[in-house]
Amino acid sequence: MCVDAQLAPTLAATLAARLCHDLGGAVGTLAGTLDLLGEADAEMLVLARETAETLRQRLRLFAVAWGGAAADADAASLGPLLAASPAASRVGFRLDHLWPGSELPAALVPLALNAALLGAEGLPRGGSVTLAGSPAEGLVVGLEGRDAAWPASLLALLGGGTAEAALREGPRRVLAPLLLALATEAGWAVSLAQGTDPGSPLLLLGPG
Repeated sequence: MCVDAQLAPTLAATLAARLCHDLGGAVGTLAGTLDLLGEADAEMLVLARETAETLRQRLRLFAVAWGGAAADADAASLGPLLAASPAASRVGFRLDHLWPGSELPAALVPLALNAALLGAEGLPRGGSVTLAGSPAEGLVVGLEGRDAAWPASLLALLGGGTAEAALREGPRRVLAPLLLALATEAGWAVSLAQGTDPGSPLLLLGPG
């Protein structure tokens, strides 16, 4: 595996900051304008307001996952962020066993979020992504669903492929190299291991 651990997180953070800066004001203006409108077309207004709120929450997710977390987080605070994922309509995120009674340090929050988002990409027909573990012991991510499989870009990187090759496939493949770069920056290792149940392997992230 060859990932520029210094460049990728910085690039992602910069792009996320620009994305949130350029879109955040427009989303806020849209939401405020809708609140001032009359009720001439109640159904359309409800839909527009829901869309504006979805955009607001999704920007918040991207800001934390790609722009860098500003604070420590526990499962209760990660849940609402992942609920705004583009895949949330078909993928559920199970955080029941994630760091019980403890918080994840801010520096590791993007790692957990990107692991979950990458897992969602491995569930084309829907299903659930389970996150478990603790800051000291590491993170375990499991997939459950029809045709569940980790993205080929992740398998290629873990098999010795380069981030450059993954990124040449387009922006839809950015999560795997970003995840590995974030892990390297944090001093964590990434691997796959077959669990006790049949199905896709477990993604393991932990101190290297």
